[in-house]
Amino acid sequence: MSEQFLTRTRELIHKKILAEISPDSLIDQAMRYSVLSDSKTIRPALVLASGELNNNLTKNSLITLATAIELIHTYSLIHDDLPCMDDDDIRRGKESSHIKFGEANAILAGDALHDLAFEIISTDKDMNDASKIKAVNILANASGAKGMVLGQHLDIESEKSKENIDLKSMKKIHTLKTGKLIKAAVEMGQIESSLNKAEINMLLEFGSKIGLAFQIFDDILDETGETSELGKRAKSDQKNNKQTYVKVVGIDESAKIANKLLDESINLIDELRVRDKIEPLKSLAKFMVNRKS
Repeated sequence: MSEQFLTRTRELIHKKILAEISPDSLIDQAMRYSVLSDSKTIRPALVLASGELNNNLTKNSLITLATAIELIHTYSLIHDDLPCMDDDDIRRGKESSHIKFGEANAILAGDALHDLAFEIISTDKDMNDASKIKAVNILANASGAKGMVLGQHLDIESEKSKENIDLKSMKKIHTLKTGKLIKAAVEMGQIESSLNKAEINMLLEFGSKIGLAFQIFDDILDETGETSELGKRAKSDQKNNKQTYVKVVGIDESAKIANKLLDESINLIDELRVRDKIEPLKSLAKFMVNRKS
């Protein structure tokens, strides 16, 4: 089910992106090159899967929100790959943006994708102004100086450490760097929610747990996967002296932690009244901690 759901998500957001980004300028082409790559689209799929439980958002608005989070995620990947950051030359199975278009144009393309995310939310035809403001706030908080950006900063700083950091610090980096945007994807599907506060909180806890599990499993894949499967350089964490769960506690313990978080996340949403609608979320959660790339 998850593969079909992800494929359908990709089709929907790519259609939206093609309508929003013309191929007129080099920057437009660089934006399209990265955001229309063959990606897993897990974050936008989580928006849509969460939205399955919400009767108050239209399909068009869910696609808008799903597209916005993919634009933010792609901008972050372009910047992460830069020589001044993680210095990776392959992304999503092809040349990284800065290899293809040059560093300056890659930075500009990433900046433009970031801005477009908020533009398409603000111009959505179905959401009211209060909902648009809430969506912008969720996305900005998850991706800015209290979320993904801070996590990336702490990640880079940790590379300087000659000894392994403690597990609490490791969890903080992963939660900020990856987990908050994944949690935000689940939360954005609940804008104008038809669920009660307790149910929304359960969904947010689900997003937090599965977001951390996803990044822990990413640490494992970086160590055990092949470049041809991953779509990026394998063992790049070793190259960059990254602090990862694998480095701190080993592969077996990392897998145990990730699977425990997966079980806890699924148990949470099994408690929801709308159990007949949670299968896409459950299926995606299992995929996130058992994928090949």
